[in-house]
Amino acid sequence: MFKQILLTAAVLSVSISTAFATTTIGGATLTDTATVNSGTVTPTSYLSYVSGGNGATGWADGSTYGSDGFTAAAAMSSADHHWLQYDPAILVYSPAALSSVLAIPAIDHGWNADNTGEFWEPFEFRIYGSDSSGALLEEGHITSVWARGVDDTSALKNADDWSSQWSFTGSYNYFAVVSGDRLVGGPWSAGEGEIDAIAAIPEPETYAMLLAGLGLIGFAARRRKQ
Repeated sequence: MFKQILLTAAVLSVSISTAFATTTIGGATLTDTATVNSGTVTPTSYLSYVSGGNGATGWADGSTYGSDGFTAAAAMSSADHHWLQYDPAILVYSPAALSSVLAIPAIDHGWNADNTGEFWEPFEFRIYGSDSSGALLEEGHITSVWARGVDDTSALKNADDWSSQWSFTGSYNYFAVVSGDRLVGGPWSAGEGEIDAIAAIPEPETYAMLLAGLGLIGFAARRRKQ
């Protein structure tokens, strides 16, 4: 039975992952060694806005963009394609301590079909593990990138391309978003980009448990048929 579970998990993991190892994003090089996935990612809970941002909020729908009257907290509440700019740092909070978070950007201009029009904009920030005071305790590193963000099913689909997972050696309840490029070799302005939301995503162990559970369900179903 254990061999069957492992085989099922392996098949499922291949079918849901379209990742390939690379550090090239658009026409530039990522400073982190990351896995780039061609598809989308599904976030779990969103981290809560605490403070920060320069007060500029707006929206981006995949074909145009503009400013709006959202509060900073509303702009950061979910992956809804509303954005908040940083400087000063944006501080967010998670009830559970996390060792990785998902950064969902909001590309506010320059879309095109192959995601290269503004490929640098989702990488114009850095995320730090922090405390309630906003102290920058540990800089995270990008370990995974999803080229199609979290939404690839509507006119909004390009506004969150290149969503990225930031990983840390420690676990934190607070995270701070500050300006700073993660790409080299491209035409950008440091800190100009926008952030839509910071979210939690399942840890690799959670995926493994899910796959094992699916394998057990499939095995039990076959046993019942027999």
